[in-house]
Amino acid sequence: MEQSAPGRPPATEEELAFVEEAAISLERQGLFRMAGRVLAWLLICDPVEQTAGDLVEVLRASKGSVSAATRFLVPSGMVEKISRPGERRDYYRIKEGVWPVLAKSQAEHYQSFVDITEQGLRILRDAPAQRKERLRTMHDFYAWLAKEMPVLWKRWEEEQGARGTGRS
Repeated sequence: MEQSAPGRPPATEEELAFVEEAAISLERQGLFRMAGRVLAWLLICDPVEQTAGDLVEVLRASKGSVSAATRFLVPSGMVEKISRPGERRDYYRIKEGVWPVLAKSQAEHYQSFVDITEQGLRILRDAPAQRKERLRTMHDFYAWLAKEMPVLWKRWEEEQGARGTGRS
């Protein structure tokens, strides 16, 4: 097992509790728990770049489970894998600016939900209102999101610009 950098203090119980809480929350959103743990640790770790060995050690996890988590998180775009010249180990870190990018990519699907629910409503046009209600509710919600998200993104970008981050 790779050892963490000499002199690096181990994670505190409070940090590990945060990691577990965050992992459970992310699991509720569809991420598997170990991917959530890796993501949560990468959000708070110091240094910001961690080796697989570091992750195994701090998360008290198997190499296989950390490997599965990083193999999921890297292609998802949330985490990036980097190498350093002269070193054989890879390092993992949260991809800079990932959260707005991920949210925007999810928001791009809203219009497709509107389109498909419109198709369903056309199919059910002669059906009783009660039968169409669930589909109508979904349609109305995603139509609202598709209309409001550009306004929300504009506001986010303006607020970030005002803070001087320049990130969107």
